[in-house]
Amino acid sequence: MKKLIMSAFTALVCSVTAFAQVEWLETEHDFGAFREDGGKVTCNFRFVNKGSEPVSIRAVKVSCGCTTPSYTKQPIEPGDTGSIMATFNPAGRPGRFSKTLSIDIAGAGAGPRKMLTINGVVIGSESTLMSRYPVQAGPLKMRTQLVPFGTVVKGRAKSAFVEVYNASEAPVVPEWSGVPSYVRIAGSQGSIPPGEQIVYTLTITPDASTPYGIISDTAYIGVAGEDPLKLDLSAILEEDFSKLTPGQRQNAPVAAVDAERLDFGQINRSGESVSRTFTIENRGKSDLFVRRAYTTDSGITVTPSEGKVKKGKTMEITVTADPAELPSELMSARIQVITNDPDQSLIIVRAIGEIIE
Repeated sequence: MKKLIMSAFTALVCSVTAFAQVEWLETEHDFGAFREDGGKVTCNFRFVNKGSEPVSIRAVKVSCGCTTPSYTKQPIEPGDTGSIMATFNPAGRPGRFSKTLSIDIAGAGAGPRKMLTINGVVIGSESTLMSRYPVQAGPLKMRTQLVPFGTVVKGRAKSAFVEVYNASEAPVVPEWSGVPSYVRIAGSQGSIPPGEQIVYTLTITPDASTPYGIISDTAYIGVAGEDPLKLDLSAILEEDFSKLTPGQRQNAPVAAVDAERLDFGQINRSGESVSRTFTIENRGKSDLFVRRAYTTDSGITVTPSEGKVKKGKTMEITVTADPAELPSELMSARIQVITNDPDQSLIIVRAIGEIIE
């Protein structure tokens, strides 16, 4: 038994020693930051056969078609060096990359499969960046100037994301300005290295002063010494009715308007402003709050913009068209009335007319 144990131990030691016969001189290469226009880049990985028998590279597999390997084809004799060249093609691949090569070596003492890694950052060419990041502010490039939050429920937060790419050869620190008080900005890092991208998280948290309905606002981003870029922020703010009990819904206000269309007829372009009115009635059992009455159409104003209607009562809303400010010959405006009616919180009234010279 003692001889058997010693034999097993000796075999284990020999096995470990055998696996140590191929010694790698490099297992990772960082190309750093380089321009896509400069073309392909290449590095060399080497290993030494320190065993007593020849070894050979049996297979090299890459993690991406952008990487092309070439390697020593003949057996590597004891004491000799084998090499594997890795060529990376940056065409159409701006930003940071990390690729692997999986190496199988045959022969006594070759050891298990070896993983080699190449890293780097590609600074995109103008044509590549224009297709991916068409919006520019100095060295910063972005996909779009629009930041849509979609529908946001008042009292809850919602986020949108802005990707910013550094097209220069030096680190940059973007600066934000003009950000609305109800929007918070967090970035994955402060400085953007050359050829890399940062993703900013913009979180909207509507406060008591934030209006219901369509919100259009702006924020600016840029770097020192360059004109900042304006970003257009948009959201649709809705009231949260999800926590109403069945009893509260039964006693809720009910909004109704006496007209779904206001016809202004013919309006003289050089004439004075023209007004039409409609009424909103509360047919429910509790107070109806007009959260907001407005339009996003140019040349149209709505008054009052908010108010309270007791049950069984009405409120008159005036829509005024300024012919000098109307953008086209045909007027077709959407008047939006937002209330606390949980079953119909948004009512649309159309304002139509024809502008004549």
